[in-house]
Order: sequence, then C-alpha cells, then structure tokens
Amino acid sequence: MSDAQDELLQQYLDAAQITNTIRLIRFFLVSILIVCLYVFFIYQISFSHSSPYFNIWFILTELTIGSCLLLTAIHFKVGQYQLQQAHRWLKLVCFLIGTAIAVGVSLLYYFLPQQNPELSNYEAIILATLLIIVSQTFALTFLTQRLSYFCWVFIPVITPYIAAQFLVHSETSAFFFLATNFALITLLICANTSMHMHRRLSSVYFKNDQLKKAAEQQVGWTDQLRQQLQVEMNKSKDIELQLQFNNQMLEQKIRERTFDLEQTHLHLINQQHSLILAHEAAGIKAWDWNIRERSIVFGTGSQQTRLKNSKKHLNKLQQLIHRDDIAHLHQTMKEHLRGQTERYQATYRIQHNSGQWYWVQDIGRVIERDPVTNKPLRMVGVRRDIHQERIAQERLKLTASVLEQAAEGIFILDENLRYIESNPFYAQMSGFQRDHIIGKYLFDLVKSNKANPRMTQEEIVQQLLSKGEYHTERNIKFRSGKELEVRMHINAVKDEQNRIINYIGIVSDLTEHKLQEQRLSYLENYDALTDLPNRFYYNYQLHQYLISQQDSLQQLAVIRLNIDRFRPLNEYLSNNGGDELLRQVAQRLRITNAEALFVAHLNGDDFAIVYEISHIRPSIEEHCERITKAFNLPFNVQGQEHIITLSMGVSLYPEHGRQLDYLNNCAEQALSEAKRLGGNTIKYYTLDNTKLLEQDVHLERDLRQAIKNDELIVYYQPKIDFHNYQVIGFEALVRWQHPTKGIIPPNLFIPIAEQTSLISDIGRVVIQQTAKQIREWNLLGFDHIQVSVNVVAQQLQRGQLLQDLDDAINTYQISGASLELEITESSLVENSTTVKSLLDEIKQRDIHIALDDFGTGYSSLSYLTDFPIDSLKIDRSFVSKIGNTKQEAIVSAMIAMGKAMGMSVVAEGIETEQQLQYLQNLNCDIAQGYLFSRPLPESEATQFLKANLVSRAYRSLI
Repeated sequence: MSDAQDELLQQYLDAAQITNTIRLIRFFLVSILIVCLYVFFIYQISFSHSSPYFNIWFILTELTIGSCLLLTAIHFKVGQYQLQQAHRWLKLVCFLIGTAIAVGVSLLYYFLPQQNPELSNYEAIILATLLIIVSQTFALTFLTQRLSYFCWVFIPVITPYIAAQFLVHSETSAFFFLATNFALITLLICANTSMHMHRRLSSVYFKNDQLKKAAEQQVGWTDQLRQQLQVEMNKSKDIELQLQFNNQMLEQKIRERTFDLEQTHLHLINQQHSLILAHEAAGIKAWDWNIRERSIVFGTGSQQTRLKNSKKHLNKLQQLIHRDDIAHLHQTMKEHLRGQTERYQATYRIQHNSGQWYWVQDIGRVIERDPVTNKPLRMVGVRRDIHQERIAQERLKLTASVLEQAAEGIFILDENLRYIESNPFYAQMSGFQRDHIIGKYLFDLVKSNKANPRMTQEEIVQQLLSKGEYHTERNIKFRSGKELEVRMHINAVKDEQNRIINYIGIVSDLTEHKLQEQRLSYLENYDALTDLPNRFYYNYQLHQYLISQQDSLQQLAVIRLNIDRFRPLNEYLSNNGGDELLRQVAQRLRITNAEALFVAHLNGDDFAIVYEISHIRPSIEEHCERITKAFNLPFNVQGQEHIITLSMGVSLYPEHGRQLDYLNNCAEQALSEAKRLGGNTIKYYTLDNTKLLEQDVHLERDLRQAIKNDELIVYYQPKIDFHNYQVIGFEALVRWQHPTKGIIPPNLFIPIAEQTSLISDIGRVVIQQTAKQIREWNLLGFDHIQVSVNVVAQQLQRGQLLQDLDDAINTYQISGASLELEITESSLVENSTTVKSLLDEIKQRDIHIALDDFGTGYSSLSYLTDFPIDSLKIDRSFVSKIGNTKQEAIVSAMIAMGKAMGMSVVAEGIETEQQLQYLQNLNCDIAQGYLFSRPLPESEATQFLKANLVSRAYRSLI
C-alpha cells in the first residue's frame, strides 16, 4: 500500500473512531448514570445512616452526566460537528466521568466506613469495587474505539484504588488487592485488544470501499468499450438499412393507399352516426319515398323501417292529421310533386295515442324524376317534432306582450351589467329611446353622485356579486334630464352550473307616491292654519333633541307663549278674524325667531319656541325681550289695528329636567305664573324658587355625608307569584335613615342624586346590601329568592356597574340569577349601542333584566327585541286606573305583548282586590303592591318570608 493510501487510511480510522465514540458515548453516559443510581440506592436501602457528602456526590454526578448527555445531543448531531472539536469534547467527558467515579470510590472506601458504624470495611470495599468494575466494564464496551478515551476514564477511577494499596495494610486486603489488580490489568488488556479489533474492522471497511470504487471504475471502462462496439455495429446496420430502403418505399405507398381507403370508409361511418345522433337529438325522423315502387323507408342505418304499401301509410297518416291541416298538406305536396316549388315543407298537427295533438314539420324534396315525363320517381325528407318549440314560441310571444304592456320599467343586463333589452315603460321613465339604451353600461344612463361618484355604483356591484340581488328606493337623475323617485330590484339569472348569465331589473316610479307621503307628512306634522309645526311634531322633535344632546346641544330653552285675552278678541273678530290674527302672530314669531331651533303652534293661541343656549348666541333674556319688542307693533286684522301682548314661560334643559314631559310642565307652570300676574311678562321656572335651590344644595351635602356614614338602608317589597301566591322575590328600595330627621323617602333625595354622581354611589350601596341580604336568606334555606335593584341611565353609562355587580357576587358568593336589574325605557334611549353591549355582558352573569315603568316613556317598542330583556313591569299609573275601559285595554295589550315575546310580566302598585283579580284573569305572572305588603326592613322581610313558607305548607296540607 502506498504512502498516500496509508495516510488516507489513517485519516479514515481517526474519523471512524471519533464518529463511533460520539454515537456510543450516549449509551455509556446512560449506563454510568444507572450504575451510580444503583450503588446509591443499595447504600440507602442497606444502611439507615445517611451521609450528606455521599448525597451531594450522587446529585452532582447525576447532574454532570445529564448535562453531558444534553450537550452531546444538541451540539453533536450527525454530520453537524468538527472532528477535532468532538475529540476534545470526548476526552473532557471521559475525564469528568472518571473523576466523578473516583470521587465516589474514595467516599465509599475511605470516608463512609468512618462516618457510618454500620458499614464495615469489607462492605465498603465491595461497593467501591462494584462501582469500579461495572463502570470500567461499560467503558470497555463503549469507549474502546480509541484507547485514549478508555484511559481518560480508567486512570482517574483506579487512582483511589491504587492509593489504597499503599495506605491499607492487612492480610485480607493484600489478597483482595492482588485479585483485583489482576482483574484491572485484564480489563486494560481487553481494552487494548478491543481497540485493535475495532481498528482492524475499520480498516476492512475502508479497503472494501476502495475495492468497490475500483470495481465501479472497471464497470465504467467496460461500458465505454461496449459503446464503441455498438457504434461499429450501427455502421454495419446502416448499410443493411440502405439496402432495404427501396423495398420499404414501395410497401409504404401500398399502405398509404390502404389507409386512405380505410379513413374514407371510417369518415363515412362517422358521418352516418353523427347524422343519426343529430336526428335523435333534434327529434327528426328521416323518410325515403320510392314513388315508383310504392314503398317508404323511415329512419337511417340499423333503425330503418320499410313499408311496402305507401298508399296505406298515407291513408293512415291522413286519419291522424288534424282536419284543419289536411287541405294545406295536400296542396303543398301537390305543388312540389308537380315541380312548382323548390322543396316541400308543411307544418301540421298529429294525434298521439293519448289523444293529445302534437305539432310536426315535414320537409322534403324530389331527388329523382323521369327524364321524359318529368314525373317524380323518388322523394326524401325529414319529419321533426316541433311541439315544444311551438309552445315555447307562444310563451315567448306572451312574455314579450307582457314586457311591452307592463306598467313597470323592466330591463335585462348581460353578465357585464350592459343592457341587452328594455321595455317601452323603462325607456319612457329614463327619457331615452330603446336603441340608445341597448349596449350601454348600467350606470351610463344616470348621473353620478358628485360627493362620492363611485360609492353607490360599487355598492350595487358588490351586492349583486355577493347576494345575487339588489333592492333600493332612491332618487335617480337620468342623463336625459328626468329625475324620479324609484324602487329598483335587480335579480341575477344563473345557469345549471350556478354561473350568472343575466340580470333582470324592475323599476317602479315612486315619484307620485313620495309626493303623497310628503303631503301626508306635512298634514300630520304641520298646522294648516299657521304653517308651523304642530304639537305632535313639536313633542317628537324636542324629544330627538333631548336624546341626542350629547352630540352637540348641551343646553336648551323651552319657551311657551300665549296670547293675552285671545278669547274675547276672537269672539269680537269672529272665527275668520281670529284665524287671520293667529296667522299674523305665527308669521311674526317665525321672522323674529330665525335663530331658534324651531317655532311651533301647539293649539288655539298656544305657541312654543325651542332655543339653543350658547355663548355665541344672544341670551334667553335678550331673545324674549326681542319678541316683546316685535309685538309692540300693531296687527292689522279686517282693516283694524290691534295691539297684542304675550305671556311667556321659560324652562331650561338640563337645569329644570332631562325629560320631555318635565320640561313642558315646567314651562307651562312658568307660563301659568306669568298669566296669573296679568300677562305681558316673562317668567322663568326656577328663578323665583331660590329657597328650593338652597334646600337642594343642603340636601346634596347631607346626602354625601350619609353615604360615608352608612346611613342608607334598603327596604324590600315582596313580589308574589300570581299562580300560587308564593313569595318569589323582592324589590330593593333605598331609604335614608337620617340621624335627626328619621326616614327620608327616596323621592326627596333621588332626583338630587341623579343630577350628580351620587346616584352611582347609592346604586353601589344598594347592590352590596342586597347581595349581603340574599346570602343571609340563602343560609336560611331560601335559595329561590330573586331581588331586583333599580338602575338608572347614569349607572349604565359611567362604566362602573359591571365591577359593582362582580364585587357583590364574589364577596357574598351568591348566584347571578339571584339578582335582577330594573331599567327604565329612558335609560335605553341614550347611547343605545353602548347600553346594549353592557346588558349583554350582564346577561352573561345570569343576571335578569327587567324593563321598569313600561309604557310611560317615549322610546320605541323595538327596544323590546333589540335588548336582552327578561321581564316587563307595568307601571302603577296603569294599574291604579284599572276599571277604566281604555286603561284596561292598555294593560291587557301590555301583558299580551310581553307573553308573546316570552317575557314574564310584573304588575306593581296593586292595592285592591279588583286590580288583583283583573290581572290574574289576564295571566299576569308576578304581583307587587300594598295589597300584599309595604316595603319592609331586612328583619321584617325575613319574617314575611318565613310566614309565607308556613302559610304555603299549611295550604299544601289542606
């Protein structure tokens, strides 16, 4: 072997030793870990005395082995490491493991016998020898790829043992050391022998690889020789092929002629099959009439039917043909047989076996005539079933007639939204001729929105593509100049593969309808006499301003005006004169109050003005003074001049209230005060009530102190099930236990609290005390009790309500189903989106939601479906008027509506047996009122519960 090959072999052996050792070192580490664990457990199980040093050695050794395993698995993956780096790592690992074992041997042999009286020297020698022999056996198994790796483990391990031979002197030890030395020497010899065996085996693998490469090289040379031989053989074959070429050319010509004949024959067969298939698909039946032989052949190919007697066939066919079509058939046939027409064509009806008539069409031609007499000898033709075509044509004619006569604009678009058809009514609506419409894009006929020209177009296209339809009512300006209010509905037409192929649009002219709506709206919302908004529109518009005040309007003034001494003046002027005076008053108010939000005529001589208060506008005082000065000028009625004076009452939002009725009442009270003072004056609702304002300030101050001093207490009014008169819950009602004034009812301090943040603090106190009381009732066994707590709009909007509820539920460990929140309609009106989200989160806690004072507000009934409401509370104002036919109808409708929507209905304020019986007959669910109990303190409410339980038990026994 050459020097280069020796060097290559040596490199291969070194790499193989490192690679194999890296692969086997994991097994060696796991084996040593198990050995150490085994020795440690033998010692721990056999001897009661535990050594901390030995424990520390075991832990450090296991950690070292584990770390080496982890680092080897991470950094020395196959094909991802350098040999020199791996070599150094293997020596380090072997030395660490050898050192760890040597420390363990030292502890077992030198230290533990002195620390543990139970451990004899003989037992220590056995454990140490076990650790040495077993660990070296595993080293011999896994680390003999290279002798140096074995030595890095072997030498540290036997060092304590060799040292012991010089330190321990006894006859038994000498014999033991002599035997053990022989075993260690044997291990070393075995390691050397194993290393040489591995080395020789690697050399064999290397030589086999070399031989394999040499054999592959020989195969390559053989392939080259074979290719050269193949080239020579190909040259000889070329000569042979050249000799055969002329013979092949001749054979090729013969085959081409044969192929052409076969293709022609196949083409004829294909044409015959195509013709048969076309006849079958089109419902065509071919016939061949041999006039000379008097025979008729029906069909083609294998489906031919031959009739010898054509005369009999014609007679039978004549019996099946509709009698109205026989004369036309005969005339057409004669004209063609005589040569008067180029071809024969007739359409007639044939009666099938079912008795139904079907339309068919005959088309034929004489193809052979006698050359002397020109008589026809042979005629061919086809008969086609056109029944469905005739029906389709009739339907198309009917559809076209409907399209032409329809009083709606109808158009058809292709898949690219271009017009392909339109009816006359649509052309009339758009102002374009039909020829101008066809081919145009859908949006080419209308003017685009100047503010956002693409918005509506993209909206229509996207909805058509996603939903397959579009519906709208809007104003359209055509480019022809016509402008219409229309209702447009466009639907997609799809084929069998659900692909859109057309769009059909229907357009209705709503211009006159919209004008009628505007007329009706004007008659409904405006006073015909003064052309001012009436009371209905005034209330609606003022309500809209109040519920949307958070957007822009922060302060409003409601001014109510009344003409002084209008009644005697109206009697003097007669009705026409009085009406003329009212028209002039309305006109002067409209001109004088151009900056007002609106001016309204409520009824008779009552007017109202709503004015926005702002620092950039004149004050209310200046505004009212301007009205007074304007009315200093006389009015000319029926040729006479009259001086008119006005009485005005003013209420302010939000100072005097936040609700429509309250503001109107305040303004009316101020107006009444102005009238009481003789008229021709202005009165403000709150300016003269300074004493009440001062009382409110003191009350607010005391209320803040009361919340800090825990002076607020909760009373509970029972709720009774109508069906079994069982107490199913209470309504929590707050009371103020004033230290000097006693119990203060809520109607005195709740309005003050609603104008400040105190209402949220009061609500928090009520929720906490209610949760505490529910917990006490639960401990007494009343698990079914549900207590309702009143919540106002401020609590819903401040964002603290959820936290208050969670704190109460978590603090007293009660179920959310034990609580119910009573919310008024006005609370739902303001910021309805935020309120709905909050109520949805409340419902996730199983807390019930009730709509309180139902029917007293101005909110829409749609809130019953938009919000997660569980029950309705009929206000006491309706219950108290039961006996009045109209009021009973309202109560009945409320209960029926609540039942239909799956809600429970609560009637509050029940005070008489008549009211109770009426509500029970309507299947109302829950009763509440003084007929059963007044609001009770905590202790009395508990006694009421217990008494109700005893009464129910007594009734069940009876």
